[in-house]
Amino acid sequence: MSITLVGLLFFSLAYSIVSAQTDKVVEWSASYDEAKNSVIIDADMKDDWVIYSQHTDPEGPIPLEFEFGMSEKIVLDGEVLELDKPITIMSDMFGVEVMKFKDKASFEQKLGAKPTKGNLSINVTYMTCDSKRCLPPTTVPLYVKFGS
Repeated sequence: MSITLVGLLFFSLAYSIVSAQTDKVVEWSASYDEAKNSVIIDADMKDDWVIYSQHTDPEGPIPLEFEFGMSEKIVLDGEVLELDKPITIMSDMFGVEVMKFKDKASFEQKLGAKPTKGNLSINVTYMTCDSKRCLPPTTVPLYVKFGS
């Protein structure tokens, strides 16, 4: 077997492992809270992994970003709120102060009028790190359906 083929196989395996880790490190979900007329987005991080706030220093890790695609029947009211207080700490890894969430985090997007029907798609882009390494930024699609 040539060195080039061995290198290619190693790279493919390493990429597969990183891709598999990304899928299992942070679990995302979204649901509609009718009482609050809000969409709640939850993140559960495994072990020592963290995600970063929407408001962390842009000189550091990639900040959390929410992108909404919706039908004309759904109206957003304001910006996404962080329901949990992030940990603010000087990061040796990035050399700047960062705002991050560990274990779990919840976010709220208030809606205008109560939706009776329609779909809301959400793309969440985030970066996750543990104490030793960071995984590349990942975008996860989420969906919330209103009415029948």
